[in-house]
Amino acid sequence: MDLIYRFDPYAPLDFKRPKTNKEALKTLVQGNQRFASTVEHLQKISEGEKPESMVFPINPVQLGVPWMGGLEPMHAPFAAVLGCADARVPIEHIFDCSANDLFVVRVAGNVLGLECIGSIDYAATALRESLRSVIVLGHTGCGAISAATDVYLAPSSFATIAFSHPVRTLIDRIMVSVRSSADALEEVYGSKVSKQKNYRELLINASCFVNAAITAYDLQREVNSVSKGLVVSYSIYDMAWASANATPIRSKDEAFDRKAFATAPSNPEDLQRVSREIATCLSPASNPKKS
Repeated sequence: MDLIYRFDPYAPLDFKRPKTNKEALKTLVQGNQRFASTVEHLQKISEGEKPESMVFPINPVQLGVPWMGGLEPMHAPFAAVLGCADARVPIEHIFDCSANDLFVVRVAGNVLGLECIGSIDYAATALRESLRSVIVLGHTGCGAISAATDVYLAPSSFATIAFSHPVRTLIDRIMVSVRSSADALEEVYGSKVSKQKNYRELLINASCFVNAAITAYDLQREVNSVSKGLVVSYSIYDMAWASANATPIRSKDEAFDRKAFATAPSNPEDLQRVSREIATCLSPASNPKKS
């Protein structure tokens, strides 16, 4: 099977940009659906099928190449994304976005440090003319969140990182999300949920989503202080299904049935509601009776 990237020098250049937050999110959703369709198409090869070749139209603007020599493109992203540094989550690719579409800030665990806040503040002010949306994007199987979860489940393991200030900073920032997720799981499934064999997996999965929601909550307050009208949303990229979702999924059938983005919680009570909603979407091996 061939993957063909085709450039037509006579095709009109499309400079259309999203004009609202709703349009920006729709553009990202549609891009993720195209990416997931491409992934599924490629996976059919391993299943013994012989799918047809795929043709991708492309132009210099999408590649970030100056259309005219000696003239640099205007910096005009329509969304700012705070994502994780994980190499398995190429943000422009999973949303099928071109160069200059996304202002991307990446850090392990998509935590909100001062440098990240400064970068997003810059986008919200200097790039406000084109910027329509701010996104916090986490992903399943996050190593930073897994590390924080292990520290929560076995506090003695914290000793191995206690004297590494940079790593300790990441763990400390994520720990709030892990504790909130543990409380939500217990509230939804009962106090015995921690005895489930897959509890660690459940807690990591829930924490990935809750961490994105908490970061979005904090980031919305920061954005409000420098630029009015920008909405912060959050999502999680599920690496198993190549789809972005605001709540956990359990199968391919659910991958695009759920909302891709959710608006940042507006207050602590709303954040607790989101944590419970996330916990409800997960399935322990057998739900113990509440006690």
